[in-house]
Amino acid sequence: MTPLVLSACGMGTVLLVSVPQDYLLAYLLLLPLFGAFFCSLLPSTALFQIRQLCLTICFLTLLIALRLWAAYVPLAPEPFQQVVGFTAGWNGLISIRLEFGLDGLSLWMVLLTAALMPLCILCSWTSQTAHSQSFNILLLVLETALLAAFTCLDLLGFYVLYESALLPMFLLIGLGGSRPRKVKAAYLLVLYTLVGSLAMLPCLLIMYSQVGSSRFELLSMHNWDPSIQLILWWGLFLAFAVKVPMMPVHLWLPEEHVEASTAGSVLLAGVLLKLGTYGLLRFRLPLLPYATVYYGPFVITLSLIGIVYASLTTLRQVDLKKIVAYSSVAHMNMVVLALFTGNSLGAGAATFLMLAHGVASPALFLLVGSLYDRTHTKALKYLGGAAVAMPLFSALFFVFSLANMALPLSPNFVGEFLCLCGIFMHNLWALYGALIGVLFSAAYTMWAYARVVHGLPKPQYFSSMADLCRREFWAFVPLLFLTVWWGVKPFVVLDSIYASLSFWHNASLLSIAKMDSSVISRKDNISWVLDTLQRIQLS
Repeated sequence: MTPLVLSACGMGTVLLVSVPQDYLLAYLLLLPLFGAFFCSLLPSTALFQIRQLCLTICFLTLLIALRLWAAYVPLAPEPFQQVVGFTAGWNGLISIRLEFGLDGLSLWMVLLTAALMPLCILCSWTSQTAHSQSFNILLLVLETALLAAFTCLDLLGFYVLYESALLPMFLLIGLGGSRPRKVKAAYLLVLYTLVGSLAMLPCLLIMYSQVGSSRFELLSMHNWDPSIQLILWWGLFLAFAVKVPMMPVHLWLPEEHVEASTAGSVLLAGVLLKLGTYGLLRFRLPLLPYATVYYGPFVITLSLIGIVYASLTTLRQVDLKKIVAYSSVAHMNMVVLALFTGNSLGAGAATFLMLAHGVASPALFLLVGSLYDRTHTKALKYLGGAAVAMPLFSALFFVFSLANMALPLSPNFVGEFLCLCGIFMHNLWALYGALIGVLFSAAYTMWAYARVVHGLPKPQYFSSMADLCRREFWAFVPLLFLTVWWGVKPFVVLDSIYASLSFWHNASLLSIAKMDSSVISRKDNISWVLDTLQRIQLS
């Protein structure tokens, strides 16, 4: 494994030196797709060569993403950098052009996606023996769809890529699951997310008919009528709320996590759920600022109910994977709550908490998967005594459990603390509800840790509870590094995030200021919006 990693890094270094910087994003988007094509040419019996090729492609993609991060300028005058376009046409009658670019928000989502993909291949190296070739090809196809969705600058193109990520995930659950209920779980994923996303399509077509283009920058400059915003907002919100997920459309997520393989759970918690919050952050305020303000109290109330409900449900679970799954629902509702506070602090804090959750939650799912590979059970009543038989596993489980409960010096603490500050700036009662979720988070995290690590091992499982091997340990090293690095130096991420979000946030508030003040005062009684507009006019 070590020579393979070193050779991939060496090849990637030579590649990055020779490739022009202007085309790095194009190579990032196309490399996993070409890797999936070449992987399909190999015989299905050559499992080791297939895994080697997929792992090498994922490492090269990660190196290109790191090169893009090194070339990114946070305070550049243009909102998007590294813009590339793909054009297709037919007989001069139909012409389609999709543009892709990076800003401070999409850059970190690209880095997170590229960092988690090699870990998914490593964690399924020995456990995914059936349909291994198809499984690895689907991982590369899913990576292409996710990277393209996070960087697409066209709203209709984003919708197509947003839906394209559904099919590989559907097949990954069907191929990687271990129980007959995996078929039901896969269809639940399609039923919830596809139906929710269909509500967004007519809204996008209405926008296209009004502006004549689906480019994000052109749509954001259009001054939408408040009555139209109130209608269009529901289509976008329903599509993204299912993916977050928010109550009451969250029931598909725990079922998916329980039935999916470890790689599927890592991608669900680390990246796919972030598509929902990314969509809310990218499109709801820049495109529909008035409707976002108008429906803000409704979303905040829904988020508070989701935080408390998901936390109480987590305390009642007896399946370790469901505990981590329901805790993800609570944390993602905290992200949505901070997003709708209407201030730059809350938006940036929500983005950072989203990234921090994309590190801690996949690490916990990797640990649950390692334990399941040895004991073949996730029921808490059969677990215990891991500190005796698996000291390295127990130490990592302790570190990432502390990060999940937002202990100081962890990135989750920075994200949650800033979220609470943004919520406090908006409403004191909303802060009380969020603090209840924080207390419950500590309760169920330490309760699950104590049930797994402390006590005596069960005799029937003691012989199989071997500690982490080198392959599994090296899969945790990047996540451990990010947890420590972002916890100690969060401004490495926050500077680029706030530089990007401030541009769209201020532009959206100025567009609200252009509206008739009588319309705002008559239809909206949210005092913080008027205060913000006054501060902007004074500045």
